[in-house]
Amino acid sequence: MSRVIYNMHLQQIIDHTTNVRELVLTIQEPQSFQFKAGQFAMLHVPQPEGKPALRAYSIATDDRNLKGFSLLFKYVDNGKASEFVWSLKGGETLQFTGPFGKVFFQEPPTEQIIFLNTGTGLSQHLSYLQSKKDQYPHLKYRMLFGVRTEKDMYYQDHLNKLKSQLQDFNWEYVLSRPQESWTGKKGYVQNFIEEYDYLKIPTTFYLCGNGGMIKEVKHTLTAQNFDPQKIWVEAFD
Repeated sequence: MSRVIYNMHLQQIIDHTTNVRELVLTIQEPQSFQFKAGQFAMLHVPQPEGKPALRAYSIATDDRNLKGFSLLFKYVDNGKASEFVWSLKGGETLQFTGPFGKVFFQEPPTEQIIFLNTGTGLSQHLSYLQSKKDQYPHLKYRMLFGVRTEKDMYYQDHLNKLKSQLQDFNWEYVLSRPQESWTGKKGYVQNFIEEYDYLKIPTTFYLCGNGGMIKEVKHTLTAQNFDPQKIWVEAFD
């Protein structure tokens, strides 16, 4: 059975930083794209000869919207997908297959939800928050968002809007290479999980992004006998 190819109209391009770009896409055909928060779509990157190259990107938007979605891209030097995505002007038709992936938001949810992400790993956690905020507004949501420098920070307004819509959502940047004037968290997201009382409060961890971060967090939690079934991961390398 051949997979359905979705034709998506590139409605908007948003450059958040010099190397993070968001594509806002709306469905052309078939008539709808149905997915669950946490899943990803496969972009078909046109090649000069032969079949397109396929690249996976987590969907960053509310799964109740069947008419389109947004994706976040990080520029990779000499990357086929990066060169293609950064050549786009808007208005093009892009092809996708999907959705794929089984890292869903676990229901019924635990009392506390901890999101640890780096770079564009934010996308999956955005989808969870937007898709579930109306259904589960009372949960204790926590997020550590790891980037390198102040210039790499993005999505502040969007995250603050989500914070205003939820009863108990706190998020913070963690900068690995900040300027001396930076007064927020410094280092890596895995250095700060001890601030959360996850051994006493029923908690689920969602980790998305750098494989090294994921490995360290899992190692720490395993050493503390934390339930491995409450750790959900998607590595972006």
